[in-house]
Amino acid sequence: MILYFSAEGNSRHVAERIAERVGDTAVSIEKYKGEAAPRIVIDEDECLGFITPTYFWGLPAPALGFLERAAFYVADGAYVFTATTFGTTAGQTTRLAADLLQKQGVQTTAQFSVQMPDTWTPIFDLSDKQKVAKINAAAEIQIDECADMVRNRVAGNHVRCEIPMIASKVYYRLGAPAGQDTSKFTVDVDTCVGCGLCARQCPADAIQMHGGLPTWTKAQCAACLRCLHSCPAFAIQRGSKTRAHGQYLHP
Repeated sequence: MILYFSAEGNSRHVAERIAERVGDTAVSIEKYKGEAAPRIVIDEDECLGFITPTYFWGLPAPALGFLERAAFYVADGAYVFTATTFGTTAGQTTRLAADLLQKQGVQTTAQFSVQMPDTWTPIFDLSDKQKVAKINAAAEIQIDECADMVRNRVAGNHVRCEIPMIASKVYYRLGAPAGQDTSKFTVDVDTCVGCGLCARQCPADAIQMHGGLPTWTKAQCAACLRCLHSCPAFAIQRGSKTRAHGQYLHP
């Protein structure tokens, strides 16, 4: 079983590609959204993978919450890996995931990373589609390398572009709360079509529709920007740069 969290599709693509290559199954952790303590059982001849994006040099809130509440029953001899998709740095995301698994007695065998387009468009510009396509093409090679190592049960840390743990923790502590602040979102009332897709897909259940428009009803969200990137009218923005920086969903 290869578990994943994915907002714009990067980590989902990696999970599905690796699962296809090794004959396994990719499962979104959002499948377990309503469960207080999801039960994950892995036999000794099976594989457990956990793939997530890097947010603020650490784990996204949905991935962190899942790892904290899920109950893992992993037999000795199972192959366990954590992996992250990242834009500029992988931080210490895979190690943080491995540490949470370790708290339940699950020993991680390997850690991987795949560099892909950074979807935090309040900073990063994804308007150049040729550049984005080039990054994704390079990512396919990295995914194949990861899949080969998983299939051959290779051990060790194979993460690119890590940041020291102390720096990652400091940046996460400062950056994550600011990134999760829902007061930064705005809606173009003349463009919004009132479809409600943003509310239905929000992993934090932070959006409700009122008067045909999305309203953020929680002070903090997952900071995933799924609402912004998935909006069919591109009516949702966060700050002054996101419109110019464009939308992105993995092709």
